[in-house]
Order: sequence, then structure tokens, then C-alpha cells
Amino acid sequence: MAEKVRKFRINKRTLMRDLIKHYADTLGDKIFMTFIRDFDKGIDEKYSYLDMHSYSNQLANGLLKLGIKKGDGIALFEMNSPEYLFTVFASYKLGTYTVLVNTGLKGGGLQFIMEHSDATSIIVHWSLLDRVMEIKDQLPQIKHVIVDINEAPDDFKLPEGAISLQEVMKAPDDEIDVEISRDDLCMLMYTAGTTGLPKAIMFWQGKLLGGLNVQTLMSLVKMMAQLDDVIFTPLPLFHSNALFLSSHAAYMNNTPLILGKRFSASRHWDICRKYGVTRFNTLGAMVTFLMKQPERPNDKDHEVRVVNTAACPKELWVAFQERFGVKIAEGYGATDGGGFMLTAGGADDVPVGSLGKPLAGTVGAVMDDDGNIIEEPGKIGELVFLVRESEKENRKVGYYKDEKSAESLIQEGADGQLWFHSGDLVHKDADGWFFFEDRKKDSIRRRGENIASWSVENIINQHEKTLEVAAYGIKTELGEDEVMVAVVVKPGESLTPEELLDYCKGKMADFMVPRYVRFMEDLPKSKVHRILKRELKEEGITADTYDKEAA
Repeated sequence: MAEKVRKFRINKRTLMRDLIKHYADTLGDKIFMTFIRDFDKGIDEKYSYLDMHSYSNQLANGLLKLGIKKGDGIALFEMNSPEYLFTVFASYKLGTYTVLVNTGLKGGGLQFIMEHSDATSIIVHWSLLDRVMEIKDQLPQIKHVIVDINEAPDDFKLPEGAISLQEVMKAPDDEIDVEISRDDLCMLMYTAGTTGLPKAIMFWQGKLLGGLNVQTLMSLVKMMAQLDDVIFTPLPLFHSNALFLSSHAAYMNNTPLILGKRFSASRHWDICRKYGVTRFNTLGAMVTFLMKQPERPNDKDHEVRVVNTAACPKELWVAFQERFGVKIAEGYGATDGGGFMLTAGGADDVPVGSLGKPLAGTVGAVMDDDGNIIEEPGKIGELVFLVRESEKENRKVGYYKDEKSAESLIQEGADGQLWFHSGDLVHKDADGWFFFEDRKKDSIRRRGENIASWSVENIINQHEKTLEVAAYGIKTELGEDEVMVAVVVKPGESLTPEELLDYCKGKMADFMVPRYVRFMEDLPKSKVHRILKRELKEEGITADTYDKEAA
């Protein structure tokens, strides 16, 4: 069976649907995914490679029956589940594009994505349906509301005009006969945005993560994972980490995937033990949360070999490895990063805290604000990657309805060469290892979520009593950002922190609601009236700052 997989010849024209069909034919009943439905009750579900093909065919045929066709956008507002991947796989076959929607969104944030994406249908988990129905009247373009009713309570009722996902999937599993081009749009994944509204990263049938095709991605996967690995992800599938770096990577390498509903620090290692997990990825403060769990005699009693981290706190690196008996493999990459990345590449001499080095054949550097490459070790600048003329087209990032933002990523440096700008600040040591410093862009990273300060400010500025506001990240004991706002109240008005936070609830995702609130008479500004957030960050949590977690 494995021999048949090795003989599968892919090329630059290979699409995901080709791989799905091939794996169904050659791997058949081999288990690809185990979904943990309820860990405490011991309930899980197993899905083979043939299941992934058959169920996604059923869904695709059901969508065709509804009138959904190639080129249509399907918003996916869904919890981690097999149905999530069935939808993505079905979209690869239909020539539709999936709009991945953050399950924390609500109100205006959700409405913006639904409108901007031009989605004409939505697949929504029953527990999130109320959020959709609250804005449904403002979304006349949505023709179909398809509800995943798996595990819904007995008294749950579909709203008028909606249909259950389970009913749609009662269609036959016949092969899908739709002509698809490598240039067809297949997915939109939204960023948090930094200085404005969120941007939608575009993925095409022939260009997936980082603009790489299926052939290149499979080569990278084989470098990063072993055939006997068992990969676990409890991270949300609307993020590229869980969807591409875990789920798709496992699938392409025909490696077993364990899919959890959500991250649980208290259950994490028990899950790893039960399912024989050998590798998992972390985001945000996961490492910190795992370290804060009470120590157990069986902390090393598992089969995990490698933990792939992103911005793991340097102070916890060695302690984490020693406590749990694993190797941390730090790396760097971005969904809209042009396919560039930093990795240790299996080296044993990786300095603690390093993001790694560029892949072979690519050039990474540190650049100052004037476009000059910084050669001096330890000096901070923006992480950039050399873009050769021959690869310029492949390195381009596409943002839906926003060509200007995409074009700004590749710029000519002072040396006359083209460089891809990451937007992140780093330094490099004398041996060429890169180390993360901060985010150059004006965004906040909280518990694995990128938050646009502009979005927080825009909502708070709509309060009738606020004059102006600055939102920014403040480092905490977890080693990452918490959201803080400095607010100026209109003359003659009064406002309490509690009133302001109550106003935020329901108007922004829960993870965006500020933890710290500071009222000020004036905000520090430059001569061109730009708010100087660096000064606010340096002042930090002052004596007059309200902390909702300490209230």
C-alpha cells in the first residue's frame, strides 16, 4: 500500500482533488483522522482516506443539488469537526471557494467578512447560528444557510429557510465532474488587519499555503515529518496552523491526524498518551499554559518527540524540554508570507529562542527603515527575504479586492534588489540564526489570535462618550500581549471602565475585548497628530489602569 503512494507522480499541475482521489484509491480503509468527540466520555470517530473522499463527494453533490456552482463562495463558520474538512475537500472538487470565518466573530466583524467575501452560502455550526441570524437581514446575498446540527440539543429547530448539513450530505458519493483550473480561487483566509479592515488572503487551486503548489508542499512536509508520526491539533481549523501545517500536512504525508475540538491544558498530555501522539504544534501561550499545569509523575510518559512552536518564550524553552522530555522545534512563517520561512531544519546546535534560518536556496536578511541590509549581529530591523526576478510571480501574495496591499509586500531595497517584507522585527547573531523581537505592524497578538488595534479602536470610538482611543498590546506574565486601551472621554462626560467593557461585549469578538483600560486627558501624539503608541507601551500598566481580571 505504501509502495503505491510512493509511485504516485505529482507535478506542478497536480491539484488537491487529484491527491484526494488517489489516496482513496490506494490507501482506502487506512485511517487518516481520529476526531475526539468527547475525550472525558471516551467518544471518538475514525475516518479513512476513502471516507474523506466519499463524504466530501456526498457534500459536493448535495451542494450542487442546491444550485451552488463553480466560482461561488461558501462561508464556513464551523467548529473543529470532520465536517469542516469535508467542506474544504468538497470545495477543492467543486471549484467553489471556502471563506474561513473565525468562530469568535460576531456583529459587525462577522457582517464585514460575509459581505466582503461575496459568499452566497454559509455552513454554520448550530451553536453559532444565532450570530448569523442576528445579521441575516443585512446579508441579502446569502441564498443558503446550511446548519451543522451534529450534537444539537433535542429541542433545536432550524430557522425558516435553513437546511441541515446532514440533509445536504444525503446525496450520492458519485465523482464530481467539474472542470477546474489551477488559477481558480479555492479559499479566502482573513487576517486581523493592522491599520485598517481585515484582508482576505487568496488561495488558488494551484497555489496553496504561501503560494506553494501541492508538489512543493508535499516535499516540505516530508522534510518536516516522519512517516511514523502521529500529529495532533486542537487548534482552530480557520487558522493556517491547524488547517495546513497540521491537517493538510498529515494528509499529504499519509500520517495519522488526531483532531480535537479545542485546546485543553489539563487534558492535553492525557490525549497525547491515549492516541500515541508524536508531534503537535503550538500557538500563543500554549507552552506557558502547559507549564502552569501541576507537575505529574507521568509528565514524560508519552510518545511525543517534537513540539513545533512559534514564538515560544525563551525563558521556558529549556524547562519545557526537560520537564516533558521533548524537543522544541521553533519556526517562522506567515500565511501571507510568500512561502518564505525560517526553520532549524533538524539541526542540533539551535540557540535557545531562535526562529531558525532560511530554507536552502532562499536568502533572509535584516533591513533598516531606509532599505539597507543590516550586517551587524544583534542589531534589530525588519525580517526580509530576497525575491529573485525568476520567482517574483510565485512569491506574490493575493488579497481579495485589495491589489495595493499585496503589491506593497515586495519592494526594492537600497541595493536595487527586490525584498519581501515580513512586517516583523528580528535580529541575527554572528552564526546566522534569527531571533524574533517584535511586530512592526500595529497589531496585537493575544492567545494565538491576531487582533487589529484599528478594529478595537473603531468600535470604542463609536461610543457616544469617547473622544479618541488607542489600543495596543501590553506584555504580561504569559509572555504575550493583553489588550490595553487608553481612552480620552469627551469634555463634560463621564465613563467607567465597566461601562466601556460592557459596551464592547457583543460588538467585538471576546478575545478582542480589552483587559486593561486607562483614562487619559490627552494621548501622546507626533507633530502630524499620529498617536505615539510606543510611549503608551513604555508607560505600561500605570497606577490608574483598570484591570478587569483583578476587579
